[in-house]
Amino acid sequence: MMRRLIAYACLGLVGLPLAAHAFDRQALQARLEQTPALEGHFTQTRWLADVDTELESQGRFAYVRDEKVVWQLETPVEDTLVLTPADADDAAQSESARQAGREQIAALLLRLLGGDWSALDSRFTQVLEGNADDWRIKLTPRDSALAERIGEIRLAGGRYVEHLEMHIADGDRLSVDFSDQTPLTPEAIDALPDADTR
Repeated sequence: MMRRLIAYACLGLVGLPLAAHAFDRQALQARLEQTPALEGHFTQTRWLADVDTELESQGRFAYVRDEKVVWQLETPVEDTLVLTPADADDAAQSESARQAGREQIAALLLRLLGGDWSALDSRFTQVLEGNADDWRIKLTPRDSALAERIGEIRLAGGRYVEHLEMHIADGDRLSVDFSDQTPLTPEAIDALPDADTR
């Protein structure tokens, strides 16, 4: 009986590292792919280093896999951005990180939620920590040209992406918190604005 207990205990210890490493990028992607369309609120905070100023804005977003991200700013001004996968490369490679902040966020969400890990992997080293209910991933630019604009990007979440933080190379920071996220119904998807409304 004692030998059997020891054997079970050893098997349990052997299994611990496997369980600890079971959550990887593929597991994260599978988790995020469970919801093909999503909407929610966001609070965006931008820290402008050269003028020592923090700007906050709020609004709503909607994501439809392989189709678009709709970024609707509600305060302090009203504005709507509709970004499609075809626009993502231009936004991600923008020369002006400050001016293209929301476009870069939308492009990143399109790639992350849409499963385009290969595009991210070609541009960023990625370090994932945590588990399915509490994960964090850090993206660091691979090439010097991108590193001149972006220091690093951090994302965190559980069932959905809940936080995004972008450190700009010039000292600026962009932080976005996502809340009240729910799957989109087919009727809600049909009601979303098209890309030509940008």
